Order: sequence, then structure tokens, then C-alpha cells
Amino acid sequence: MAEVILKNISKVYEGGNIAVKSVNINVNDKEFVVLVGPSGCGKSTTLRMIAGLEEITQGELFIDGKQVNDVSPKDRDIAMVFQNYALYPHMTVYENMAFGLKLRKFNKTEIKNRVMEAAKILELEEYLDRKPKALSGGQRQRVAVGRAIVRKPKVFLFDEPLSNLDAKLRVQMRTQISKLHHRLNATMIYVTHDQTEAMTMGDKIVIMKDGDVHQVDTPLNLYNNPANKFVAGFIGSPSMNFIEGKIISDNGISFKSNGGGLSFNLKGKYEDKLKSFHNKNVWLGIRPEDIYDSASNVALQSFVNLNVQLDVVEPMGNEIFLYFIVDGTQFVARIPVREMPVAGQSKNLIFDIDKLHFFDSETEQSIR
Repeated sequence: MAEVILKNISKVYEGGNIAVKSVNINVNDKEFVVLVGPSGCGKSTTLRMIAGLEEITQGELFIDGKQVNDVSPKDRDIAMVFQNYALYPHMTVYENMAFGLKLRKFNKTEIKNRVMEAAKILELEEYLDRKPKALSGGQRQRVAVGRAIVRKPKVFLFDEPLSNLDAKLRVQMRTQISKLHHRLNATMIYVTHDQTEAMTMGDKIVIMKDGDVHQVDTPLNLYNNPANKFVAGFIGSPSMNFIEGKIISDNGISFKSNGGGLSFNLKGKYEDKLKSFHNKNVWLGIRPEDIYDSASNVALQSFVNLNVQLDVVEPMGNEIFLYFIVDGTQFVARIPVREMPVAGQSKNLIFDIDKLHFFDSETEQSIR
């Protein structure tokens, strides 16, 4: 079992700078877990503590049931793929992939078998005699992954491995790493700041901010049931729209934005969870894809029509992003292409009341 368990793991640097605050994460055997969050949230530091490249200030780290706080990186049976590939420029692809096995005194036959197996999986067979400078960025990254594969470790660690690649290569490598996970049936922990990578690759996602873990869940649950306003705004592209207002429970439950530009009758679905927030401020959230134009022909149980003036129109090919202002707050709607509206045009938009999210204004926690 290649289970990884972090119990109350913290990292404090000299001077009292807290990078990671009492993190608890369970990575199950054969699971693909993604640590994601904005720059400086502590995700790479957490990964480096798992690898043994950063000392753990407080807490316990277990790999395969064994506490490894004081175990050296080479004895943790992990393999790490770095952002900058970390290849030896004077060695061929074959030599780069074989180097770690040579250090561990594997015999030549075993080394060759492992390197050739990894090269076949990653489609690197024709590049084995080349040096890194003769390879593209995507090929170099595959060599770095191959060097990890030949080790056959208990756990694979990836530290933003695709951030140096262009958009097309990122998509290709993303699918390759996902297929690799299924093929190897291995435990993988992957760090990225890109929420699209996290949503498409992870069995489980760990959302981090300012050294704290804000939510650990499946991609679908993170999208549908964010634990707080930060998670709701971080997951999804474009981000969720937010506007602050009050809950009013006179003659049923309703929401009214503080500027009065947006009002929803919430009778039924939201009554039980919002009745204790009478006359209190809350954040209302709605995703851009849950705002429709009048030509959408969607069958909604409950909705609100709002006539807006378009501020910016962004054609994206198969869809359009419509930006507009409500009570001084910018909103965006994500709609299919049927016509091409223009900035300044008046447009009737439909808000799906069944897809609203509410967050306590004081704590920013989801009101569930």
C-alpha cells in the first residue's frame, strides 16, 4: 500500500514566516491527488516536505504506513518530477533515464529493460541517443517523467511539471500523465496553480490558500458544493459571480442586493438554510454558465429576468462571454454563440435560481 498521510504538518521558516499551517491530507493507494491554489499558498512546500527536500517543522508524515519525518529523500521510495525538468545536459536521454538506477547499483540488463519499457510508454524510443538540447520542451518533460517511471517508486510527486510548456503541449502532456496514472496504477501527488489541470486530472483535489487547506474533495463536489467563497471563486472559468446583499424573510425568503439591482424570491429550495439569516448580509454567488440569454430555450423551474447593458463582449469561438455591471459589481455570463451582441447593447438575461450559492458575509463559509 502506497498511502501517504499528513497529520498536522506545518512549516515555519526562520523569522516566523509560516508557509504551511497544520495540514491534514490523506492520499489513498493508487490515488491521483492534486494540490492547487494561488502562488504562495504552500502547495509546493507541502510537496517538498513529502519528498524530504524541506524539513517538517511540526506534525507527522507517513508513507506506506511508516513515519518518514527523519528519513532521507533517497530512502522514502518516491520519485519527483520538477518544473524545470532537471535533466543532465551532457547525458543522452537513455543516460538521463538510467542514471538513478546506476546509482542504486542495478545491473545493466535490468536498467536497459526498465528504460526501454518507460521509453515505449512515453514514445521516446527514437530519441534515446539525443541530448536534452536537441529536444522540445514537451519531449524533455517526458524524459523527466521517464526518469521517475524507471524507479518504480511507491509514490510519484509532480511539482508544476507543465508550467513551462505552451498551451497546446500542456493539454497533450496533461492527457499523457492521466493515461500514465491509469496504466501504472500508481499513487501520484501533483502540484499546480492551474485549476483546469486540477479539475481534469485529479481523483481528489486539495484547495490551498495562505498555508491552509480550504477543501479536499472530488472535482465535481468542489464545483457543485464549494465549502467557502474562496473555493467557489477559484474553481470554474470564468470565476463565479458574487454580489453582497441581505436575506429578507417577510412573506417568504428573498435576497436583495445592497444596491437594489438584483432581487430573488427564494421560497422553497433555500428557505430552511437561510431563515436564520433574516436581515443579515450574505454573499450570493452564481456561475457564468448558469446565466442564460433569452434565446437559450432552457427549461428552468425558477428564474429571474434581468435587462442589462453589455459592458464587454468576448467571442471565444463556440461561446461568448458577456460582461455587465450590477450595482457597481462586474458580472459575466457564458452563453453559446447564436448571435454576436456588441458592447453597449441592451440584453435580457435569465438567472437560474436553482443554481445559486450563498456564503456568510462574516465567515465567507457556505450556507448549506
